Amino acid sequence: MNRELAEAFAFSIPVLGALGCMIMLLLDACAINRNKQEKRLRLFLALTYGVTSLGWFGLVLYIVSPGGFIYYHTVFLMALMFDQVMFYRFVAVITGTGRPRKFSRLHILIPLFLTGISAVSDLLVTGEKQMGVVYGEAEQMSDGWFHVVFMLTTVIFVVYNTVYPLLSLRNIYRYRRFVVDYSSDVQHTSLDWLFVMQVLILICVPVPLAGLLLNIEIIASSWFVWLGALPYFAYYMILCYNMLDENYLIVQSHAEEDTESFSRHVPFDRKYFERYVREKKPYLNPKLRITDLATELKTNRSYLSTFINCEYGMNFSRFVNRCRLNALDRLRVAPENADKCNMELVLMAGFNGYRNYLRVKNEEDGRNLLREFE
Repeated sequence: MNRELAEAFAFSIPVLGALGCMIMLLLDACAINRNKQEKRLRLFLALTYGVTSLGWFGLVLYIVSPGGFIYYHTVFLMALMFDQVMFYRFVAVITGTGRPRKFSRLHILIPLFLTGISAVSDLLVTGEKQMGVVYGEAEQMSDGWFHVVFMLTTVIFVVYNTVYPLLSLRNIYRYRRFVVDYSSDVQHTSLDWLFVMQVLILICVPVPLAGLLLNIEIIASSWFVWLGALPYFAYYMILCYNMLDENYLIVQSHAEEDTESFSRHVPFDRKYFERYVREKKPYLNPKLRITDLATELKTNRSYLSTFINCEYGMNFSRFVNRCRLNALDRLRVAPENADKCNMELVLMAGFNGYRNYLRVKNEEDGRNLLREFE
């Protein structure tokens, strides 16, 4: 009983975590300053949290209520598939690179087809025979057809918790090549946190929980159950936090940007741009994005990105961080800042932290050193 309670508690943690994150995202989606795209994204992620909580609740029933799990099995199977599909769809949106990417209908049709098969088997096979298959009871109570269906559940769990994280890792890898042209804080918008969590799920989740469903004694121990549940709980918390803190950047397509800003696009020259940067100091915003600057200058991202590359020979991220380094030099020699520590000055210059400053400083020092050798 102690072991069963420990396992039930382990599976309850992701349920509560997912529901808590769902509530926070729903509240955040209702914020007045949210645009339609951000609001839809948060509502979709909140729905995803709701679906994934249904899957973890099925594992709780599997431990504490065998009879309840038999009736819940089809919902459990559906949640196992759709939560992975939905998380993958969410990752595909925030890792978009501005190019149209078709979302295949098979991602939806396959789970619906398999859910239909499970629903039919629930109607054709009695609860006692289902219990015999799921919990390994007396042989005469088992059913061959339902045995295939339940084995399919385990296979689906392993496949979906392996394939979809891999697909998400692929999207994150492609996204990283584009983000430096959009954000001045690549450290927070390159989705390192999401990359690490996807890798952790691949390593820790599929084997332990599949062992539990297959009743493999060695793998289905309480330690392995916790190993399978906690990474997802951490994933839900970290994902929700980074969404609320906006540590991501959605790259719009050129067509979308041009449609939004073409009517108010105003060309400008280097003199005008430098006067704007000098007077308005947009680089002091730690989360400055190229779309923010383009809006202020009444232009679009494409024009501004091309302008910075042609006039200064660098991308947007490097240009903004160079401005911050110059601002930091001025702050250090200002008499009124004599009593301030280096950390305070770094934050005043627009860096989001000392680690971010060191990374930028080391990169610039490396470039200067290479230039000296040329």
